[in-house]
Amino acid sequence: MYQADSEGNINPLEPLGSTDERVRQFLVGRVRHANPDQPFTAVVTYGLLCKALDPTQQYWVAPRYKGIGQVLRRVSMWEHAHGRPLLSALVVQKATMQAGKGFAEMARSLGKRVTPGQETDFWRSEVERVVAHWAGKDAEADDASDTEKARALLAKISVELAEVQRLLG
Repeated sequence: MYQADSEGNINPLEPLGSTDERVRQFLVGRVRHANPDQPFTAVVTYGLLCKALDPTQQYWVAPRYKGIGQVLRRVSMWEHAHGRPLLSALVVQKATMQAGKGFAEMARSLGKRVTPGQETDFWRSEVERVVAHWAGKDAEADDASDTEKARALLAKISVELAEVQRLLG
């Protein structure tokens, strides 16, 4: 499993941690079936993301979902390190259905040029890039390894198992 440095940066040569990988696979799964002509149908609120991955709210509790921001940051750092768009662009605030200010700050920390006052435009273009990438043919090459496929299946099983556990009480 990867080790983050003192600033929370990751080593892109090491795999993501299990929680980070579950979030990544959830977002990739959501966007793979998105319509590139309607990219904003792929966005998901913090609440829906956290409920899907943590139905009993054992880790991420409304209304702040403390800790999910760091996970999303690491996922986007991983994607950026591998030359892909920032997956966390898909996660939005319920009230505005747009990314929070932390998204632009994180993008700037990765060296992205986000002009002050143009944060919303940057976010919108990044959502479009994410959908174009993952809903397109290039996505198959990115996840072609057996390890990636196995991780995706494990992430899906983990979410489904959590739901079964919730239903059984």
